[in-house]
Amino acid sequence: MSTDTLVSIIIPTFNAASFLEACLLSIRKQTHRNIEVVVVDQESTDATKSIATSFGTTFITLRKPDFYSPPTRSRNAGARESTGAILYHLDSDMELSPALVEEIVRVFTDDERVGALVVHEEDRTKGFWSKAKAFERRCYWGNDNIESARAVRRSVFEQVGGYDESINSGEDFDIHRRYKDVTRVGFCTNVVYHNLGTLNLRRALGKKYSYGKTARVYFRKHSVSGGSILKEQLTCYLTNYPSFCRHPIVGLASVFLKFVEFASGGIGLVVSRMKGLSGP
Repeated sequence: MSTDTLVSIIIPTFNAASFLEACLLSIRKQTHRNIEVVVVDQESTDATKSIATSFGTTFITLRKPDFYSPPTRSRNAGARESTGAILYHLDSDMELSPALVEEIVRVFTDDERVGALVVHEEDRTKGFWSKAKAFERRCYWGNDNIESARAVRRSVFEQVGGYDESINSGEDFDIHRRYKDVTRVGFCTNVVYHNLGTLNLRRALGKKYSYGKTARVYFRKHSVSGGSILKEQLTCYLTNYPSFCRHPIVGLASVFLKFVEFASGGIGLVVSRMKGLSGP
């Protein structure tokens, strides 16, 4: 691997016109120039396709599922279509800092033992609850039991079999754990900016409820529980107590949000178990 290595950036989309252009512009501005972009779309009805093709991306269309599912299938399809030795799985509401891809290539070139990299997400927020969520996620930086690797050598991605399409929640954590089983995982110093925007509390809790309904597959696969995950997350809060001192109101709101999200996920998990017991 060398400093001019081709990097494949894979972006799943669905009606992403409002932020896709900014994402693609940030890729165009990268200091590393040898990049291909694969956009995998689920039958968007807005201008997603026209924006993607105007940037010269490889555009793939998959059938939209009847119900929401995480973009595991899209990421795998994009990986199969791509040709780079390095894969970076990016969300369409994210923007790269200018030297990020250059750093990814440099780390993989300099240390053959590193097979995957975590890129810290720096949230761009609007509104109080959005700031509370961003506070939480900032506390997780550096903990690779919570943060997940998105940049990976193609050989490692193929070795672990790509994303597990049977998992409907926790898919990033799942593949990250499997990366750690076969290679060393590192961290980037450059960040990716996540356009978190305004956080709708009702919608956020509904999302956690849906995740809880499908979490059993992940829990069984990795012999973990919701309680063990919550304990790990709360530990991150404790180790970042100086941030609470600087921003006590947002910090307390972040803890409150974490507990109500956990409760929503727990209700979804209980509902799924009850349905399983009463089903055929």
